[in-house]
Amino acid sequence: MTDIRKHLFAALACVLAVVMTLALFTGCGPANNGENTAEPDVTEEPEPTEEPAKQVPVLAHWKLQNEDGCFTGSVDDDSVGFKDLTGNGNDLIAKVTGNGTQLDIFEWDTVDSGTVNFKSALKMNNTKALAATVDPYNASETSYTGGYTSGKYLETVMGAPLNAHEFKNGFTFEIIFKLSPELDNNYNRYTGIFSRQGVIEDRNEPPFSIAITEWKNDASGTIGNNETWMQLILMTDDISLNNEDDYILIGADTWHHLMLTYDPDMNQLRFLIDGAELFSRTIVIDELPPTGFDLSWEVGVGRKSANSGDAKGHSMNENSPAGMIRRLFAGSVAEIRVMDGAIGIEESLYASQFVNE
Repeated sequence: MTDIRKHLFAALACVLAVVMTLALFTGCGPANNGENTAEPDVTEEPEPTEEPAKQVPVLAHWKLQNEDGCFTGSVDDDSVGFKDLTGNGNDLIAKVTGNGTQLDIFEWDTVDSGTVNFKSALKMNNTKALAATVDPYNASETSYTGGYTSGKYLETVMGAPLNAHEFKNGFTFEIIFKLSPELDNNYNRYTGIFSRQGVIEDRNEPPFSIAITEWKNDASGTIGNNETWMQLILMTDDISLNNEDDYILIGADTWHHLMLTYDPDMNQLRFLIDGAELFSRTIVIDELPPTGFDLSWEVGVGRKSANSGDAKGHSMNENSPAGMIRRLFAGSVAEIRVMDGAIGIEESLYASQFVNE
């Protein structure tokens, strides 16, 4: 009986071994009644995300400030220049017209204001009173037709990439500036703050200029505590825009941010002062055509054609095809930025450099 039991137990052990071996090879485990208890393989749809904002390239950026890395040379000897902070090579250099070498036109303007974040700016003393000390002055020759002008301004270096840029993607121009109360209504009116050098001969205007125009005089004939109008000139083969709106008024001795932007997708041109839109226009601007590598962008000068019949320009100012220097700017400029496309005010220098309480 004992032997029989031994044989039975041995047989049962063999059967169990075979069953367990089969279970391993067939992947069997705990009973699941044929149901799949594994977690379903569910691929979750990614959360929709906003497309990142398009970065608009900065073509040129100048801080006309008494800060290391912003300028070269000295305001005292007319060697001052301003670096293009983008590294694109659009540096600004000082230029002299008439008897300007005899005049102390440039100096640093110390900014002590709780309304802006910068501490200095370039002051340009192109005033009638100062120019009259070295140059004969005749009001009849310095009204609309141009005339005797001695002073200084800035321009981009010859061959700067900006000089030939066509702005086919739209544009944004920003200027932080203030006007001098010594602006004279004859000597300084219709002068560019930031302009494209050259003159469109048949229209007797530069291809592009952001300028001041004229104002009510105080007793001295200067702007004093009054306000001046702003002007935008934009000339292409298809466009002749000379926008001078009487409601765009800028006072002296106060810092302002000016922004001109064009969005080609919307065909919208916008002009803003201190964050507020002063006018907009639906217009198609395919490009701002360059006038050649030898012609520059300028800060603080206005031009007319030296070939116009009634122009009486200073002999040293006749610089065709760049045009006759007709007016020079009196005031201070802290910063200028040029971008290859349109931006909103929230991305502008106004948002970063002005303190808005």
